[in-house]
Amino acid sequence: MKRVFTFFIKYYLFWFCYFIFFKILFLLINFSSSSSLGFQDIIGIFWHGSKMDLSVAGYFSMLPGVLLALIPFIKPRLIEKIIRIYTLIILIVLTIMGLADAALYGSWGNRLNAQILLYLQNPRGIWACLEWWQWIMAVVAELVIVVFTYAIYNKIFEPLYFDRTKLKWYLVPTQLLLSAVLIIPIRGGFDISPLNFSSVYFSESLYANHSAYNYFWSFSYAMLNNDMDKNPIHYMDDKLCAQAMNGREYENQEKVPQYIKSKDGKPINVVYVILESFSDKVIESLGGRHGLTPNLNRFCKEGIVFSNFYSSGLRSDKGISALLSSYPALMKASAIINFPDKLNNLNYLPNYFKQHGYELSFYYGGDVTFYNMKMFLMKSGISNVISKTEFPLSVSSLQRWGVPDQYLYQRVYEDLMKSKQPFMSMVYNISSHEPYDMPAYSKIKGMGEEEKYCNSVAYTDSCLGHFVDQLKKSPLWGHTLVVITADHASLHPGNTSSQELVSFRIPLIWLGGVIDSSLEVKSIGSQTDVGSTLVQQMGWKPKPSYFAKNLFGQKSYAYFYNIDGWGYVSPEISFYMNLDSKSQQFFYGEKYPQKNAIVHATEAYTQFLYADFLKR
Repeated sequence: MKRVFTFFIKYYLFWFCYFIFFKILFLLINFSSSSSLGFQDIIGIFWHGSKMDLSVAGYFSMLPGVLLALIPFIKPRLIEKIIRIYTLIILIVLTIMGLADAALYGSWGNRLNAQILLYLQNPRGIWACLEWWQWIMAVVAELVIVVFTYAIYNKIFEPLYFDRTKLKWYLVPTQLLLSAVLIIPIRGGFDISPLNFSSVYFSESLYANHSAYNYFWSFSYAMLNNDMDKNPIHYMDDKLCAQAMNGREYENQEKVPQYIKSKDGKPINVVYVILESFSDKVIESLGGRHGLTPNLNRFCKEGIVFSNFYSSGLRSDKGISALLSSYPALMKASAIINFPDKLNNLNYLPNYFKQHGYELSFYYGGDVTFYNMKMFLMKSGISNVISKTEFPLSVSSLQRWGVPDQYLYQRVYEDLMKSKQPFMSMVYNISSHEPYDMPAYSKIKGMGEEEKYCNSVAYTDSCLGHFVDQLKKSPLWGHTLVVITADHASLHPGNTSSQELVSFRIPLIWLGGVIDSSLEVKSIGSQTDVGSTLVQQMGWKPKPSYFAKNLFGQKSYAYFYNIDGWGYVSPEISFYMNLDSKSQQFFYGEKYPQKNAIVHATEAYTQFLYADFLKR
């Protein structure tokens, strides 16, 4: 009977040690971030994070514990074989998850979560993110870890042989009791509140806190809490929330000067450029690195540049939702674009142009079915969608995601020269998406992820610069507005965290023959504000919106949303609310006199957003 209990305790410790190994592996794979941690943070990662590791080890030990209690009734050898097969299956799955978690963190800035489900719905997206050698490394790593760990398991756990007639009667209740005791580490101890993210939060370093997480616990929590049928925010009574939002629906109709002016009475064409994964960190005029994007740098001086502009989220689906429908990103792995039944009655930007007789088109170098984008575009009024399937295979296969930017922009230019006017044409590039495999271009030396990313944005900048210069020489330029922005920022360069302000700052530049002079707009704005602002500058009246304002107006603020919380930035105050850890981080303004009033208003905004989403 002692052998049964020993087997059970060793089995529990086996899984605990396995997760400790993956903590070490996570820190090594993300060494560029790990190298900045101090000794106390490293110790804290293992000490505080052990709560989650012990919890998940308890989950996976529960079934074997119950099986061991059945030894008096079932042959021990059969039970041991069932546990062995169970362990191997779990080991294979957990290793895949652990490797994916460590590899994706550098791009996502979050531990493994429900966002991966959007990629699993379209496996080509996963294939496009990795190069062939990375797939080989992933398969080799999976095989090595599984084989090595399973060999250790077989070494530790000898086959169970018992004379069942000699087993004591109290083996069954004792073993069942031991299995039940696992509830203690599973729920994180004896505290009233069960284990949660705040239980392992210990450092001012976000990366250190993230490293302490157990990836399976984090993923399971995201899956169980990713339902969007109830409001995760409830700071106040709904009536009080509505009162706090009263009047905000008209902020997008504020009277402002007209900066876009038609020439010779001709209608204004609009070319709307959406850059993949671009942040202010790569544009010198916006405080970024020198020399990476010389074309965007000069565009900032030629037109209207919004120097305090923020993305609504950190993924493409969130950015497209905000830019085209003025609807904010959502927390968790969610954006309104992923809910087809909620796409009616949104303030779609393209639809305003359609109502005024404009020809609409959308160009994308990748797969337009990804992120439910095609349906979203058609709902917005765009039927002419050109994606990688409209290009020769010899071109669309040059990059994992599809058409390299040089070919995409050239196709757009050629089509615009033949297009019926007035037109509103949108172009969304893909070359600056990982794995950054644009063809035959090298400006930045090095093969690290940061160097490859910087090289990709330099390539995209060169293609965009050539495209705009072509437009300048064409008859279209005199009555065309070019809007340049991004779907979201990147954590590169600099390995900033997913909760820092700089990780949400993206470019917004307007230029063209319809703009008389250069201007820097310093007020703070968001992707949700672009549509209403552009509509008003076209001389039309935007529909009231609670989530949009005029970028040229008096209001200066932006909201941004992440997997685990939301943030707010204004001239006076800026902070991030982490709902998982139940913490609030102030970037500045913590001692601002009206801090409490502002925080109350922002809480009302976010609660109202989710209430609005649920009733759509």
